[in-house]
Amino acid sequence: MKSIWNKILKVDLTARTCKTEQMPDEVYQKFLGGAGMNAYILWRECPRGTTTFDPANRLTFAPGPMQGLKQSGAAKWTAGAISPSINMNADSAATASFGIEIKEAGYDAIVVHGRSDKPVYVIVDDEKTEIKDAADLWGKNAYEAEDGIQEAEGEKFECVTIGQAGELGVRYANIQSRKKSFVGRCGLGAVMGSKMLKGIAIRGSQSVEVHDPKEVDRLNKEINKRLAELDKLNDEWLQIKRVGTALATELFAPQGNLPIKNYQLADFPSGVKNFHASNYAKQLNAKPWPCQYCTIQCHNNCEVKQGPYAYKGKGPEYESFAMVGFNTMVDDIKAVAYACELANLYSMDTISLGVVIAWAMECYEKGVITKKDTYGLDLSWGNAEAMVEIVRKIGTRADGLGYLLGEGTRIASERLGGGSEDWAVQMKGQEIAAHNWRAQYISALNYCTGVASGPNHERGNSQHIWVGHVRLPEWGIDEVENEERWSWNKTADRNAKFHDYCNVINSACHCKFMEFRGYTLTDLCNTINAATGMGWSLEDLRRCGDRITQLQKLLNIRYGWKKEHDFKYPKRFMEPVQEGPAAGKVPVGLEGAIMDYYKERGWDEEGRPTAAKLKEVGLEDFIE
Repeated sequence: MKSIWNKILKVDLTARTCKTEQMPDEVYQKFLGGAGMNAYILWRECPRGTTTFDPANRLTFAPGPMQGLKQSGAAKWTAGAISPSINMNADSAATASFGIEIKEAGYDAIVVHGRSDKPVYVIVDDEKTEIKDAADLWGKNAYEAEDGIQEAEGEKFECVTIGQAGELGVRYANIQSRKKSFVGRCGLGAVMGSKMLKGIAIRGSQSVEVHDPKEVDRLNKEINKRLAELDKLNDEWLQIKRVGTALATELFAPQGNLPIKNYQLADFPSGVKNFHASNYAKQLNAKPWPCQYCTIQCHNNCEVKQGPYAYKGKGPEYESFAMVGFNTMVDDIKAVAYACELANLYSMDTISLGVVIAWAMECYEKGVITKKDTYGLDLSWGNAEAMVEIVRKIGTRADGLGYLLGEGTRIASERLGGGSEDWAVQMKGQEIAAHNWRAQYISALNYCTGVASGPNHERGNSQHIWVGHVRLPEWGIDEVENEERWSWNKTADRNAKFHDYCNVINSACHCKFMEFRGYTLTDLCNTINAATGMGWSLEDLRRCGDRITQLQKLLNIRYGWKKEHDFKYPKRFMEPVQEGPAAGKVPVGLEGAIMDYYKERGWDEEGRPTAAKLKEVGLEDFIE
């Protein structure tokens, strides 16, 4: 098999050793890389009883067979471990160039385990590896850590680092790269911090051999040109290259898909106006900030030159400004962007952060907490100043409320009580993202049944059938009617296919944003074949996605998942809004849809893969 090295780097922080391990073709043929590699490593090396902050927890950084191909979207890579938020297996993805450098250094993954007795960072320079002291970086924010490592080692090294939230164990701490891309969900930054690992820096100079270089080059040129041209066909404020994911406000508001006031309201006129892409670009001076080889260029480099929220750096993605802005009813785009950048510096997932703050605001509104608990802050809806300050309190794990909110809404609501569990919009310990289940019932089903990273909008993004007009015609999802968004018809089939699609693309390691501009399953399959020589059909591609999904489910079970967890959805799921396109819509019948999904997946009535299903996808040796 081509486009792989058959080699991973194993870093033992307890023994302070770095060793290479050969991997057989069979692992890649079954799981590709990326998310699939993470699942395989956890299965092989983290048995039942391994916990999040156990030194034995494996933190895997993995590209896939597509890295280095110079195709738009092929800068993606994943990280995975047992998660602090859901206490099960999880993976999350980022872009920039870190994954490409792993590949060019001659590795298919870096697997970290153990725990150092003092702060360290890891240097990988092609075949040369070293674990170095990071005492002078500990306590610094994530960007300062990257600057410090590059100052010591050289600017050509690509880095991943954590800030104070990762060091201090915020359960939704993230990992950053190049000050613009983040392994956001599931708290993997806290896993990194628990290992006393401040960062990894990597530089490579090798080129992996591909199966058909001419075909890879042809596909790259044809696909890159097509994606860029399709993006230009859109109006200015719906062009990804112009405003990135900020275009989502215009698309989602008319669908009732926004999260407003902790998901209590259907409309927020000043927010819709202020977070529109045109105002986003104007107020934040947004400019494209592309990842390597990307023609879509969704990241924004922003600058607020004056005022209390002045900063220069990463512009907030839709999920960030939706959760920190719409969800808290703060309509000041500069304040929200600044709060998101603070989160980036501390290394916190902005989705969970926005839900946590909105939950705290609702607690404040209902008298469950008072100014005695909030450091004197008026934590009322829409208070930008208080919202920004509470971000600081969480990021530094300030005693009291700041520390509690760093635990996430499940733990916080259980400890606080006072009925606050009723407005904790989370499942399995992880906060729900910025796609409203009232706007399309399939979102609720995805949140309940996702196995890659708990309730995760980007590990089973079937909501994009409607909100992003994404289709998978090669797998039988073509044109759909608008009214189907409020029907359970075909949702089990569609949800399963999108789970498998996400697993394939996160294991090959390609950016799903390309699909918003016409990238297809056929493009993905053709590129994988040209790179690897596997000669897969579209059915083989689906089978690979299915196999990875089944393995992730087995890991869920290993780490404590029970059927009842899929049915413990937030109370707010069944609370309707009174206006807008989703007025009165709640996903009644969700329990039956979950059971239908189990059947579609080949699981028994307890939600467990059957022996026949595991044999069908080639996992008969993975039965415990």
